[in-house]
Amino acid sequence: MIRKLKLAFMQTGFYHWLVKKVIPYIRFTTYYTSMRGWKYHQVYAAIKPGDIILTIDKRKLTTLLIPGEWAHAAVCVSKDKEFEVAEMTHTDYTKSTVADLCFEADRVRVLRCTKFNYAYKQKFIKKCKSFEGVPYDDQFVLGVKALSCSELVWASDFEGRIGASTEDIANIGREYISPTGIFKAKHLEYVIDTDNLVESAGTQLK
Repeated sequence: MIRKLKLAFMQTGFYHWLVKKVIPYIRFTTYYTSMRGWKYHQVYAAIKPGDIILTIDKRKLTTLLIPGEWAHAAVCVSKDKEFEVAEMTHTDYTKSTVADLCFEADRVRVLRCTKFNYAYKQKFIKKCKSFEGVPYDDQFVLGVKALSCSELVWASDFEGRIGASTEDIANIGREYISPTGIFKAKHLEYVIDTDNLVESAGTQLK
């Protein structure tokens, strides 16, 4: 019964309006995230095109509504350019920078697929870029007509090399891909996590 009610509510125009126009803007503070510049610089030094980024803003309403440890997923498609990160947000397919993701988060984790060779990584990035113009998937139905943030990662990996989990952690009665499903992927290795970083003496204010 609860699953049916969830799915029925997700079909309403009110739900679509909330997801696109209201919920993304609600944070339980008027202050910044806890991200610091020295953490961002370490992330930027470590990240490479083809890497997958997971983030969480602990004071954002969406974080409370999305089950699991992570709230957002994105793909690094380049470095040192205006368009470095592809992501799906309430504004649909979004071209961002690594800095955009970092400073909108309290925690950032970068993952790299152990099954990607150079040729497939380039195809993965090209596929990811090909989804420009695709709308945000607020129904979380696996497919490419509309994409959630995690679906963008999943769909770009057209050979399934990441080995992502499609576990129904939100209990909606069907498989779907979530940021936690990306986190649990079989073939992603840890690159860097801002929660594990230590500020060096050279970055401290004198």
